[in-house]
Amino acid sequence: MSKKPELNDLPGLGPKLEEKLREAGVKTVLNLSRAKADKLAAKVDGLSESRAETLIASAQEALLGTKAPKKEAKSKKEAKPKKEAKPKKTEAKTEKPKAEKPKAKADAKPKAAKKKVKAEEPKTKPKSKKAPKEKIEAPARFLNIDQRLVRVATATKKRKPRFRADQAHRWTRVSDRWRKVRGIDSYTRQKKKGRIAMVEPGYRTPKAVRYLHPSLFKEVLVHKPADLDGLDADIHAVRIGASVGGRKRQLILAEADAKLLRVLNPGTTEEIGEEDLFTDLDLEED
Repeated sequence: MSKKPELNDLPGLGPKLEEKLREAGVKTVLNLSRAKADKLAAKVDGLSESRAETLIASAQEALLGTKAPKKEAKSKKEAKPKKEAKPKKTEAKTEKPKAEKPKAKADAKPKAAKKKVKAEEPKTKPKSKKAPKEKIEAPARFLNIDQRLVRVATATKKRKPRFRADQAHRWTRVSDRWRKVRGIDSYTRQKKKGRIAMVEPGYRTPKAVRYLHPSLFKEVLVHKPADLDGLDADIHAVRIGASVGGRKRQLILAEADAKLLRVLNPGTTEEIGEEDLFTDLDLEED
C-alpha cells in the first residue's frame, strides 16, 4: 500500500510555506489540488499566482501517482465481463434511448420556462418597495441646535428637585417659594443629610438650549406689533405680554398671521363686537 502524500513531500514547499498554507485552511494535499491559484495567492502572504499554480499542479500529480495502480487493477478485473456482454448491451442501448430521449427533451423545456418565470418575478418586486422611500428634511430649528445638548437638558430637568423654602413643609406661615438660607447654624446651608436640596449651578441646563420652548422654538416676548419685525417663522415663536390689552392683542395676532409666526398664548382669536353682545342679551331675555 502506498502512503498518502503530505505537504512536506511536495517539491519546493518548505516548512514556513506549509505553516502559512495551514493557517489559510489548506491542511492536506487534496485541499491544495482542489484550490484555485488566484484565491490561494490572495489568502497566503508572499505567494504569487505562478508559484501557486506550480504547487497545485505538483499536488495533482502526487495524487495521480497514488491512485494510478488502483485504476489499473480495476480495469484488469472488469476486462473479461465487458468482452462477453458486448452484444447484449448494444441491443438494449439501441432500443431504450430512442423512445426515452424525446420524452426527456419534452419534459425539460417546460421546466426551463418555469425557472425563467420564477427568476424574473423577484426583479420587479423590490423596485416597488424602494420607490416610496423619501427623505424627510428636518426643520431649521432642529438643525441650528446640537441635539446632544437637548438630550442633556432633558436629563437634568428630570433629576432636578422642587426647590422650596426651608421649613415650608412644616409651618403654614412660611411661603412655599424658594428663599436663600442665611442662618449660621442652619443644617440646610451646611448640606446635612436629610435636608432639602439647595439651588446650585449644577442643576442648570446648557446655555445653548436654555429658555427654549419644548418644541425648540425661541420664545420672544411681544408687547406691540412693531416687535414682530425681523423674526423668523422657522426659529422664533411669539408670546404676548400679560399687560397687553384686547385691541392691541388682535393687532399682534393679525400681524403674526401675515408673517406666519406661531403665537404661544393667542387667547380669544376674535373680538366680540357691541352689536353681537346686545343681540345675545336680547335673546336671553326673550
